[in-house]
Amino acid sequence: MAYLLLVILDDLKVLPDLLYAWREAGVPGATILESVGAYRAHTWLERVGLGALERLFEAEEIHRRTVLTAIDDEALLARAVAEAERVVGGFERPNSGILLVIPVAEVRGLRKERPAAPEKAPPHPVCAGWREIRIGEIAHKAGLEPVTVPPDAPLDEVARALAARPGVRVACVVTEERRLIGLLNLHTITEDLLFYILPEELFREITDLERVREFAEKTRIRTAADGMQRPVWVKETDTLKQALVLMHEHRLSGLPVVDEMYRVVGYVDLLDLLIHCLAQRDAERKGEAR
Repeated sequence: MAYLLLVILDDLKVLPDLLYAWREAGVPGATILESVGAYRAHTWLERVGLGALERLFEAEEIHRRTVLTAIDDEALLARAVAEAERVVGGFERPNSGILLVIPVAEVRGLRKERPAAPEKAPPHPVCAGWREIRIGEIAHKAGLEPVTVPPDAPLDEVARALAARPGVRVACVVTEERRLIGLLNLHTITEDLLFYILPEELFREITDLERVREFAEKTRIRTAADGMQRPVWVKETDTLKQALVLMHEHRLSGLPVVDEMYRVVGYVDLLDLLIHCLAQRDAERKGEAR
């Protein structure tokens, strides 16, 4: 059986003491409501006039506080009643208030369980030796041939060259000596194709002068040299970490591998780097388990 303990206080000055006494006794919680006694309100209105009716709930002199708490332990209920009697000085005195105990058939949510402290998340899985893994080793295992195009190659030709090698997503613009001078990623090539296939969709995006300028520049892109970005590369002696940082900074999904003369000799893809790192981590875990 649970009970609703309800205390209507006439003397608001004792409210802090009552709440403190209940908390010390172990009462789980309490709700405080503003209330006005009907007889007091009637007397007040007779004195000040019906014109003050709209100020009824603003008049502190007739205000009361109703304190409610639900208790499901009879011993605790008895102590809470005793503490209320003590703090108020007895409810039989004039202008003291009223105390009610009401049986409650059902209670939900009275006793809350504190959530367990979350377990510390395990460290992010990275391979311990990723700083030492060389790009040349990864490129050799992946075996991806780079896509190289001359500066005057039309963009649709670049798109076909990339389509012929699905594992490569960045084209390298090179000189006749295969020296790297620029990069073309799939995003640039896709935008060029959309310009000719769905120009009305791009027109809708033009909302200011800056977008007009960008759109005008897109219309001038015809060849690899027109759309390429500045070259970014790695060498075979560079590390996995260096490659990942470059891809992140330049928003690239792949990088060419160059020699000392900046000739393109290989290609590494972001997916291959991640696969290699995961394989390295798994190997390290197996070694630790032995």
